[in-house]
Amino acid sequence: MKQNSYKLVLSSLFAALIAGGAVFSIPLPPPLLPVTLAVFFCLLAGLILGPFYGLLSVLVYLAIGSVGLPVFANGAGGFGQFAGPSGGFLAAYAPLAFVSGLLSDRKAWSFVRGIAAAMAGVAVLYIIGLPVFRMVLDGSPGKGLSMAAAFAIMAPYLLGDVLKAVAAAALVSALRPLLSNYLPYEKAK
Repeated sequence: MKQNSYKLVLSSLFAALIAGGAVFSIPLPPPLLPVTLAVFFCLLAGLILGPFYGLLSVLVYLAIGSVGLPVFANGAGGFGQFAGPSGGFLAAYAPLAFVSGLLSDRKAWSFVRGIAAAMAGVAVLYIIGLPVFRMVLDGSPGKGLSMAAAFAIMAPYLLGDVLKAVAAAALVSALRPLLSNYLPYEKAK
């Protein structure tokens, strides 16, 4: 019971970290999205907490943002953010954390396995987020946007997200001795 309470506290801590990483962002002119560290913290949540508690932390973050608290990029909040160009990426944060947590090997926490898990999470982010980004921009008056054009707009973000994935895997690898003591791997009963 104590271990589950501890993981719930860590889940809420990661929800706060994701919010902080999103609020302190670099705004860019439309149709570009703001640059944030939310993806980095979503990846960390999955890699450190595992699939279920990592998913829980992202769902808490999305829930508090959906009800209007200003925790999304540039201090935005409300359910309407999911209808904008970044809506698909916001919705993809949850599967990103789940997939990266599922694929990371919490028993061994190796750097290579962490990178593979984080890259899979980034792939999920773009598989879900990019079509929504294109659809929202394509629906704007006077804008016809192909998937290739949407990818070209998002390519610099992809590079940044790959760097965030490597940084998250490196951080988890460096913290492995500490994490093994405070978050030991438990076999399912």
